[in-house]
Amino acid sequence: MGFASLAAIRLDRGDIDGFFTTTSQTLTAMGYRVRGALQTRGAMGGECHCADMDLTTLGSNQVFRISQPLGNGAHGCRLHPGALAECSVFIEQELEQGADLLILNRFGRGESEGRGFRDLIGKAMALNVPVLTALRPTYAEAWSAFGAGVACDLMMDQDAVLKWFTTASEARDAA
Repeated sequence: MGFASLAAIRLDRGDIDGFFTTTSQTLTAMGYRVRGALQTRGAMGGECHCADMDLTTLGSNQVFRISQPLGNGAHGCRLHPGALAECSVFIEQELEQGADLLILNRFGRGESEGRGFRDLIGKAMALNVPVLTALRPTYAEAWSAFGAGVACDLMMDQDAVLKWFTTASEARDAA
């Protein structure tokens, strides 16, 4: 492709979901079709005393509960792989209808192990849609291997992200 079609913001601290929300709103206001999902947490409580985790899709605001309570003896809640897969299929259908950018809340454990949103990222790449995500240091090696030659790292800075997106869009339009 000749440009970094994948970009990750390295997470050390800060509100990445809020940052991605602002990015999505800015690009949508400029007329771009932004797809993807951001994570939100519900109230703490329930049997295992952990917060529910939801993914809310960008643009369509579809909510997918991706956590599953494991009961009183659990030390935390676990990711519900079926719900994540359902969310992924939903976003893939949106991508096929047209998208200028895919924003995904994290490239994490599932993606580093070949699951999670990894196939969705591949679908976006096949459709020539740039992908923006976040990355914890724990998964940096897996990200480098996955995105070899087409991935870059960005600072958590709106100007840097918008510059990357503009470059990716221009390269995409020229292809």
